[in-house]
Amino acid sequence: MNYDLLFVLVFWIIAMTIVTLSSVQIVKKYPAYGFAALTAFYVAYLLCSQVIATKMVTFDLGTWWGYAIILSTPGAAILYPFIAQVLDMINEVYGKKRAMGAIAIALATQVLYVMFIAMALKTPAASFYELDAAWASIFALSIGVTFASWISFLICSILDTYMFSYIKNKLRPRELAFKGDAFFNPYIWIRSLTTDAVSLAIDSVLFVVIAFYIFGGMSWEVVTGLIIGQLVVKVVVGIADTPWFVLYKRMLGKTDLSDVKFVEEKV
Repeated sequence: MNYDLLFVLVFWIIAMTIVTLSSVQIVKKYPAYGFAALTAFYVAYLLCSQVIATKMVTFDLGTWWGYAIILSTPGAAILYPFIAQVLDMINEVYGKKRAMGAIAIALATQVLYVMFIAMALKTPAASFYELDAAWASIFALSIGVTFASWISFLICSILDTYMFSYIKNKLRPRELAFKGDAFFNPYIWIRSLTTDAVSLAIDSVLFVVIAFYIFGGMSWEVVTGLIIGQLVVKVVVGIADTPWFVLYKRMLGKTDLSDVKFVEEKV
């Protein structure tokens, strides 16, 4: 048994559960602050993904039908489904307009993150600090990778938002007419599964092609391998996180806060 992968899986489940349950409680008890809390999670995921993406990881899935299945991908692939899910959580309760607002806020933080890292790289290191070269090698993101990250994030986030909103509105009557437990409502599962799978798949292709083929000059064979690795890991993990979104929806019921005021009116 691979205990490292088991460790990752257990912590992934714990993190997803904590965020889902805490998000539900905040949105239900403090609806005017729920958007800020979910956006904070969104921004935190993106910033963490920028750091984790500097590590390339490999998933050895064993041998199937005589072929060794080994997938290589940036480490952030396991975190991207969190990003897609929290955007859906915002869209579900606060609507498309505020989901777009969260995307704008997140993009601004990404730009600031890169600016701050650039400032730190140009700041002279202390003479006794022996890790400066190692630190720089990890955080000195190339222009191509940074540009690819911004482009893929922006396109896929906007696509996810519009797709989710469209499917939600289109299937809303059927969803409300469903008589069983909300956790088994197929129309909730459909919009989460569809939007996550499509947006994560497109993100995998866009990011790798822009970063490593156009700017990085890697061969198409290598790029294809990276695309497949990211595609499989992101989509599989993205599908795996759907039960948490459905749980979030079930616990919130028919909550709709698209018209909630974020600033209290003066008396």
